[in-house]
Amino acid sequence: MGPIRSPLAAPSPRTGPSTRTSSPRSDADGRRRDVTTDEGLPRPDIDLAEAERLARDLFAVTGTVRELGSQQDRNILVSTGDGRVLLKVSNRAFSRAEVEAQNAVMRHLDAAGIDVPVPIASIDGDDIAVREIGGEPHHVRLLSFVEGDPLIDRAVLSPADAAALGDLAGRTVVVLADVEHPGLERDLQWDLRQGEDVVRALLHHVPDDGRRQRVAAALEAVGEAVGPVRDDLRLQTVHGDLTDDNVVTRASRGVHDLAGIIDFGDAMTSWRVAELAVACTAVLHREPNDPFTALPLIAAFDRRVPLDDAEITALWPLVILRGAVLVVSGLQQVAIDPTNDYASEALDREWSIFATAASLPLDVAERAVRLALGRPTTAFDPSTDAHAFPAVQTAPVDLSWSSDILRDGDWLTEDPERREAEAADAVRPGTGVSITRFGEARLTRSALHSPAPPANVALGVELFPESPVLVSAPLDGVIERTPSGRIVLAGADVALVIDHLDDAAPAGSRLRVGDPLGSVGNRSTVWATRPDVAQDEHDLVTTRARFDALRSRYADPTPYLFGGAVARPTAAPSTDLLSRRSRSYSPIQGHYYAEPPRIERGWREHLIDVDGRHYLDMVNNVTVLGHGHPAVARTAERQWRLLNTNSRFHYASVAELSERLLATLPDSFDTVLLVNSGTEAVDLALRLARAFSGRPDVACVAESYHGWSLAADAVSTSTSDNPRAAETRPPWVHVLDAPNAYRGVHRGDDAGTAYADDARERFDALRAAGTPIGTFIAEPRNGNAGGIAVPPGYLAAVTEAVRAGGGVTISDEVQVGYGRQGSVFWGFEDHGVVPDIVTVAKAMGNGHPLGAVITRSDIVAALADQGTVFSSSGGSTLSSRIGVTVLDVLRDEDLQGNALRTGGRLRDALVALAERHPLVGTVHGQGLYLGVELVRDHDTLEPATEETRLICDRMLDLGVIVQPTGDRGNVLKVKPPLCFSEASADVFVSTLDRALTELR
Repeated sequence: MGPIRSPLAAPSPRTGPSTRTSSPRSDADGRRRDVTTDEGLPRPDIDLAEAERLARDLFAVTGTVRELGSQQDRNILVSTGDGRVLLKVSNRAFSRAEVEAQNAVMRHLDAAGIDVPVPIASIDGDDIAVREIGGEPHHVRLLSFVEGDPLIDRAVLSPADAAALGDLAGRTVVVLADVEHPGLERDLQWDLRQGEDVVRALLHHVPDDGRRQRVAAALEAVGEAVGPVRDDLRLQTVHGDLTDDNVVTRASRGVHDLAGIIDFGDAMTSWRVAELAVACTAVLHREPNDPFTALPLIAAFDRRVPLDDAEITALWPLVILRGAVLVVSGLQQVAIDPTNDYASEALDREWSIFATAASLPLDVAERAVRLALGRPTTAFDPSTDAHAFPAVQTAPVDLSWSSDILRDGDWLTEDPERREAEAADAVRPGTGVSITRFGEARLTRSALHSPAPPANVALGVELFPESPVLVSAPLDGVIERTPSGRIVLAGADVALVIDHLDDAAPAGSRLRVGDPLGSVGNRSTVWATRPDVAQDEHDLVTTRARFDALRSRYADPTPYLFGGAVARPTAAPSTDLLSRRSRSYSPIQGHYYAEPPRIERGWREHLIDVDGRHYLDMVNNVTVLGHGHPAVARTAERQWRLLNTNSRFHYASVAELSERLLATLPDSFDTVLLVNSGTEAVDLALRLARAFSGRPDVACVAESYHGWSLAADAVSTSTSDNPRAAETRPPWVHVLDAPNAYRGVHRGDDAGTAYADDARERFDALRAAGTPIGTFIAEPRNGNAGGIAVPPGYLAAVTEAVRAGGGVTISDEVQVGYGRQGSVFWGFEDHGVVPDIVTVAKAMGNGHPLGAVITRSDIVAALADQGTVFSSSGGSTLSSRIGVTVLDVLRDEDLQGNALRTGGRLRDALVALAERHPLVGTVHGQGLYLGVELVRDHDTLEPATEETRLICDRMLDLGVIVQPTGDRGNVLKVKPPLCFSEASADVFVSTLDRALTELR
């Protein structure tokens, strides 16, 4: 064995094959292996009975045996009374030195704290036993078994999972950097240094002509890319097969930790970057249309082992090469070993790996990698002084999130081209040309309910002329035609590709700047690209990630068409906006998600980011009507033009809003006070109650939130909003147990009575102590805790007890009122009680700051001697008119009825989901205020806090915004706008189903 240095040493900068002493790579008889022959490496010919004998005779181990998959060796799992071990019979082709090297690598990683198999001595005290099989000696080992589930069993790898695999690969490379052993100098099909020869020699095993030609073409491109940097690629010991087949996971609290590495049969000396290329293939077969899923893995590896320029250049070609080797080797193996189910079952997966990797042009892939790693890269951005329309009036068409032309969801038409043309017509000057913008994320090409980012970023620009316009050549070039009939003006540095160009010059024509090129009579698309790829097919739009990478071959054609006369491309989203926000807008105000999308628009129950992606919004109970409601927008615009002033002036809307609110309540309510927010409403309600009862002491329930002002925060008991709630609570606040029949101190059907009895005892004790309760405040459904029901009988009994003692009751309806529960407009109606004061906000203004305290005149009169109550914008002309409009829309669109119907459908689906996923403990709520409580154990109700956070993050990836709530952070709060559709309900449930499944 060669020297083994510190496992924590950084990789040494060895480069080129000459930096390692090369020893003969030979089989057990000393014959040099030729990895390019058709002989292949069939597995050792043993059955399970023979495996049992080997384990017993060589290692004194007995137990039940089961074969595990392998392409070229035999792996037998032996389950004994003391645990499990692995019997490994190596292929006849591998020498003892190679097997010894594998053992050395495993021991080295084990010493560094990475969980790997380690050799167990045989009866003779040797790590390696020899036994004749089929008349030939084979090396047999017994290895410890790494417990866990193979990563390949996970149907989906999230970006975090991919990053974890990249990190593990990087850690492995660091540990193995200074391991040397003669047996690591090997001839293997899997050594990517020999990959081109392997693929070339075995290509005939690919039976399909089209696939065979595709592999051959990819092989040629790989050779051209890797050839110039081969000698600069650093060598070291590698695992050689660090894929999802050979990594095991162990789940804990929803986190699938990559627990260990198995199967060291391919340990060898090879290019360091090859370890990363091999690892990348683990994510490609799961998302066959998205090679960019490998980028988080690459970035995580780079954080451990910084890649140099040569390695970055070679990386994606080697990923493609690994895929090609898998394809030809797998087909070869099935040909020589037809009974190898492990090899045959992998064929489709191996083709998917190759095809996904090869779908990305190498220049595009390299740019994508460099962008992901923050490395310098340049975009294709040629310059010009001439342009095709020197005297034409132009106007840019805005199809992005900021468009004023697109409104009221009209961008979601099934015919985006028609809508884009209509938008162009709306801005086109009388005799000129409207032009779209390069690099713009178009709303018109976005979609609802998509689990992936949209393909909507423009790779070219479109022209919409009022009448036919002549086009002059903006550069010297030759006219070509693409296979699809598009015109190409190919210059030395740039090519313009134009579709729907009339009267174009003949192919082969040489044009000078200013020569007639043709005319545009209708809609036409223009791309600016590199001359070498001009004959490719060109898409109009792509995803943002692909667009950023495709800037290696696409430029903005606008300067060639109009010079600087029109707006240049819209900028990609600012990457420093979040840090700017944190510097100027106090972080104490918080934000959702560690890396939040930038949301700038909304429509109905959808939020839209600056790249046009539509997220399903499950948390915005404030915008009760939905985002961007046109009736509210029209009201606000009109009222702003008329007047906006405070309620001390005399106008109609404040009276109308107050009357409309009173009409929704029992007759005992006769007066309204308008404020700006829920916090103000609660604060004022507490002040009114104290003035009326003459008693300062307030009773509230645990795990509740009522606001952030001094008084509202004092009665807010939720530790999720204020971790120091118990410490900062003033002595006049008395907290009752949260009346939670699912996980509280009292459970089941009689919980309401039990909780009420406890409350009455507490009230009696406080009265006896000289501090009788003057106010009781509670939500009729504990919204902040997750929409948890207040058990039947509780509120009625507590209300009676409070009033009997001379106190006042407040029903905080800020979150759960205003028709959200479907069956009732106000939450208290569910309990057969009438409170003294109702507080409301949020839904009242559909996002406009508006709240109210609704009560009796005698209660308000008690505050009269303390002066008047006034809110500058709470009852303003604008706020009042918006408040009336919201009530109109709630009525006219039957949104309370929709909450009942769609909320019922959603709740039923969530309950059914709970039957399939043990993590779902229960479903709280009704209508469109629901809570999905996640627990690790249905008996102990241990909260699944970490799992809830992971599910929220994963659902964001899949296009759904949902957040945890409750003091334990284990309830998904489900409170979308009341326009929530049945289709959206189904999407939410299916997405949650997927996230829960992936978490297993």
